[in-house]
Amino acid sequence: MRFLMFTGQGSQFVGMGKDLYESFDVVKETFNKANNVLGFDLVNMMFNGPEKTLTLTENAQPAILTVSVAIYNLLKSETDFDFDLAAGHSLGEYSALVAAGSLGFEDAVFAVHKRGKFMQQAVPEGVGAMAAILTDKHSEVEELCKQTSKSLKNGYCQIANYNAKKQVIVSGYKEGVDKVCELAREKKLGKVIPLSVSAPFHCALMEPVKEQMSKVLDGIHFSKPNRRVIENTKSDVIDSEDNIKEYLINQITEPVRWIDNVNRAIELGCDEFVEFGPKNVLASMLKRELRKANINYVVDLESYNDYKDKV
Repeated sequence: MRFLMFTGQGSQFVGMGKDLYESFDVVKETFNKANNVLGFDLVNMMFNGPEKTLTLTENAQPAILTVSVAIYNLLKSETDFDFDLAAGHSLGEYSALVAAGSLGFEDAVFAVHKRGKFMQQAVPEGVGAMAAILTDKHSEVEELCKQTSKSLKNGYCQIANYNAKKQVIVSGYKEGVDKVCELAREKKLGKVIPLSVSAPFHCALMEPVKEQMSKVLDGIHFSKPNRRVIENTKSDVIDSEDNIKEYLINQITEPVRWIDNVNRAIELGCDEFVEFGPKNVLASMLKRELRKANINYVVDLESYNDYKDKV
C-alpha cells in the first residue's frame, strides 16, 4: 500500500518547480490556474523571487500547494500512479484533500492564500517565534512550555509539531520560545534550532484565524474523498466530507502530530511512502526513522525521472 505525503510550509525556495514547468504542459497548466485564481503572478515570484516576498506566508502557502498538486497531476497523467492513503503536513493537508478528490485545486489555492494572510495578520512579525528541539523527551519539553507560559508575562508557548521520535517544534511568543530553548540547552535535552518563520503556527496565538478561515471554508464545497486521508491533529481517517472543515479549522491552533500520522499509515498497511512538494523534507525525516522502509519523493525533474519507472 502506498502512502502519499505532501510537504508543508518552509519547503519553498526561489526556482521551485521551474524545471518541471518548462518540461510538461500539465505542470504549466496547474501553475497558470493558480495565477488566475490569485490575480497576481505567483509563478514569476516562485521562479524569480525575491526570496523575502516568496517566503511571506500568504505567498509561500499557495506556492507550495501549487508545486505539490502539479507533481501529482504530472504523475497521474504520465504514469499509472495511484495511492491508498494520503496526508499532508499542516498546509499539506489541503494538497492531500485535492489529490483525494475532496477539494478542488482552485478552491484550495484561494483558501491557503487567505489562510497565510490571516496567519500573518494574527501576530505581528517579530512578536512570535518557532524553534525545533531535536529530542525524544517530548514530555519534558511539554512541561517546559507549561512552566514558561505561567512564569513569564509574554511566555506562552506550546509544542506545535510532533514531527518525529527525536524532533518537536515549539511555537508561541518569542520571549517564551527563547526561554524554552534556553532551558532545553541547560538540561541538555537535545540540539535547539531557531526557525526562520514569519508567524508562530499551530498554537493558541492563531486563534483569530479560526473564525476567519471558517467563513472562507463555508464558501467551499467538499466532496467525499475517493482515497482516504489522515488528518493532522488526531490522526483520524477522513473517509467522508462531513468533518473536513472542522479538521482544517482545528489544525490552525492544534499541534500537527506527524509521527502519529505516519504510524497510523503503517497500522493501516502502508509499506511505501512517497512525498510530493518543492523539497523532500518529510521523506528525509522519515528515512532517519525508518531506515529500511521504501521511501521515495518527487520534487524536481531529476527525481521525477527516477521515480516514474518505479510506478
